[in-house]
Amino acid sequence: MQIERGYTTAGRDPLAGLAMRRVELSDGRRVQVPQDWTQRAAQGLCVQMTGDDGALDLRRAADQLAVRLRARADAQGRISDPADAAIWADEMRYMIARRIAVVAPEMWSGHARSPQTASLPLAVEMAAVLPQDMSRLSQAARYGAPLELRFGAAPVTPRVVLDLGRFVEDGTVAIEALVRAVRVWTLALAVDAGQGAIGLAGMGGALMRLGLGPTTREGRVMAAAMAALVEAARLAAADELGLSFDAAAGAAGLAQLRARPDASCAALLLSRASALREGLVGRSDGPRAPRLVIAPLGDAAAILGTGADPFAPLTTQMIDTETPTGHRRVAAPELVAGLVAQGHGPDRIAALLRHVVGHGSLAAAPGIDHATLRACGLDATQIARIEAALPEARDLRAVITPWRLGRAFCADHLGLAPEKVSGHGMELLERLGFSPAQIEGANRHVFGHGSLRGARGIDAAQAAVFDAPAQETDLRARLAMAGEVSAMIEGPVTALLPLGEAVPVARVARAIRAARRAGLAALVTSIDTADSPPLAARLREILAMLPSGIRPGTTPAEVLEILDAAGRSRPEARRHARALRERLLSDPLPQGRTPRRIAGIAEPERPQPQSGRD
Repeated sequence: MQIERGYTTAGRDPLAGLAMRRVELSDGRRVQVPQDWTQRAAQGLCVQMTGDDGALDLRRAADQLAVRLRARADAQGRISDPADAAIWADEMRYMIARRIAVVAPEMWSGHARSPQTASLPLAVEMAAVLPQDMSRLSQAARYGAPLELRFGAAPVTPRVVLDLGRFVEDGTVAIEALVRAVRVWTLALAVDAGQGAIGLAGMGGALMRLGLGPTTREGRVMAAAMAALVEAARLAAADELGLSFDAAAGAAGLAQLRARPDASCAALLLSRASALREGLVGRSDGPRAPRLVIAPLGDAAAILGTGADPFAPLTTQMIDTETPTGHRRVAAPELVAGLVAQGHGPDRIAALLRHVVGHGSLAAAPGIDHATLRACGLDATQIARIEAALPEARDLRAVITPWRLGRAFCADHLGLAPEKVSGHGMELLERLGFSPAQIEGANRHVFGHGSLRGARGIDAAQAAVFDAPAQETDLRARLAMAGEVSAMIEGPVTALLPLGEAVPVARVARAIRAARRAGLAALVTSIDTADSPPLAARLREILAMLPSGIRPGTTPAEVLEILDAAGRSRPEARRHARALRERLLSDPLPQGRTPRRIAGIAEPERPQPQSGRD
């Protein structure tokens, strides 16, 4: 197989000169990662490489992975030219170090994972679900039970995940870079025990970089087109490697997408996908080609710096970046790239970004600036201390405090006794004579609004592209995009269904039915709360008592029985867990057993039978 260079240069180590830093983790481990990796990314890497208890070095680990895979490729005769093998190894190492690709733990170790303790979410086979079961499962999901509702093939955890956001440059998809990356990792999976799947992540971020909203028609078309391109590149690579594959996978979806009048925004991607498929006939002999799948990311999300949902839009328009002296707020790269893609000029973009992240200084702030502070008696040293603290703060009340102004100032200018000066909650700004409106105006000037809402120089439709909170509530559009992507690829697509605490049960049931109609393989439910819901915590306790490698059944009756136990008192739940353990080691759930209702959740009225279209 021939591999072309994209990121690397012949004769030069792709990681030479890469600035590294050592990160100390809370558990005492140390890890060497590139300078631009966050603490969360470093922690995620250690989770992926859980078998190494000493100090980790990403550069050394990437070298070892490339050497091992290259040796396997040589033994299997996958690459005949040593030059191509060197290119392949260099490209893999570069993509890992730059977080373009994330590999699973079994690829780092070279061994399959040992059986794991049963964990959430609970898998439910939805093929034979009854109307009353659907109602009760919707209730359980609404009250915090993490469920994996399977409509078709079981979800697949990818061994390699590509971040689509890394393939958007200057407002367009870097088509050839994406094709090369798929070829590199298809070969890697083919030689690594001949199994595994490629996953996609960062779809919402990629659309934002293109200036498109994930809930818009154009956004859904572009998401489907990117998936179609990756699928076509995978099939072409499989054909070149002599792997078995179905050439018809996604072909009908691609043809339908190309015929749509609203697909002009993705014409180049669709044309390239069609060209890659030209002449492919498929084959049934030989090792099976790695599939393309989309599934919740798990630990890979920490390394990529994204959420677990591959379809989700960016959750914030500004991010904290680590610096040698602390942290500072900057606009999310996706926001900057998206504004450029929308055609805004440099000056307007700068003004829009100031609206989002603020000016970072009280100089020229409305209501509270350096001049008004001096008028209140503050000197240059005090003002400098305030300015130095702004990057780490979120509110001026946490910055202008007795500690920074000094006890003497508080006593002489504000009449505060020295013994009452300690602490932060002194409301010094109010004592200095500033009104709540002045404080709020200065806060927004310094720390920004956090979004483009209300910004001048951008219309509402363009600003809505980056409005993640609004997009997160549009579950129907999210599921529609997942469905369009599912039609482009052979592998299963699993979507996440984040539920707010106030979501009605009926809306949960509608979302489940919409996911089934969209052709998704599965839907994973979760509750968006700071604390784990009690029902989820009790389920974890029950599953933790099961033997390693043993999982409960996936029929609705079996799952509802576990949910019923989790809704009861803790002693009763533990008794049920012990009984379940014994039964799973001996007999399955007896046929015909009717599980009781979920304790703590009202039994609903018996719903009418669902229509066939659901």
